[in-house]
Amino acid sequence: MEVRGRDGRDLREAWSKGAHAHLGLTVPGFPSMFVMYGPNTNTSGGSIIWYLEQQAAYIRQALELVRARGAAAIEVKAEVEAASDAALQQRFAGTAWTDCDSWYRDAEGRIITNWPGYMRDYLAAVQELKPDDFDLIQA
Repeated sequence: MEVRGRDGRDLREAWSKGAHAHLGLTVPGFPSMFVMYGPNTNTSGGSIIWYLEQQAAYIRQALELVRARGAAAIEVKAEVEAASDAALQQRFAGTAWTDCDSWYRDAEGRIITNWPGYMRDYLAAVQELKPDDFDLIQA
């Protein structure tokens, strides 16, 4: 499937070195695109339905912010996504996830599927959308 973002940016190219998204949900350069069950949101224990419910609530907050501010779209800041991805990947250090070859990892060994923490950690991360993490795009 071809997905194009701002200025014709190709998601396949953006993810050529492994899929990544802020909180597994939103990718810089792709305004108002939210990916449910996106990169690093697979659970190693617990309910994926629960994760999807938390993601839906987070997306609702984003859409409410767009409406409240009279914007046309919302886009995660590139530096926010890069920092959150780096912190997430660092949480895998020293775990079994990094010591085995599996579908959890891409060709370079980067873990692209699982969330590195507990369900409560994901809830804490997505419970409240931080408006400063995003640019609002006016019509």
